[in-house]
Amino acid sequence: MNVNIEFTGVSRVLTGQPGCSLTLNPGDTIREVIIALGKQYPALIGDIIAKDGKNLVATNVFSLNGKRILHESDLQFQPADGDKLILLSLLAGG
Repeated sequence: MNVNIEFTGVSRVLTGQPGCSLTLNPGDTIREVIIALGKQYPALIGDIIAKDGKNLVATNVFSLNGKRILHESDLQFQPADGDKLILLSLLAGG
């Protein structure tokens, strides 16, 4: 199954990409998404992804299809095939 990741703000700068597609196994959770992103984009570790590689830094969240914010308590949420996860940094300046 595939999910699409959209990078915004700091994550877009760090990756140099507008987004990517990840192939997940059925039953994979948001935690597996975070781990896969850290492996594919090590520049995210420290600023976006916690140094443990398994959690987001507290000021970052995913938006699920632009309709729901996934918080730290949602790490066991299982995205569906074709879902879009938008990586948002809540402390973006203007």
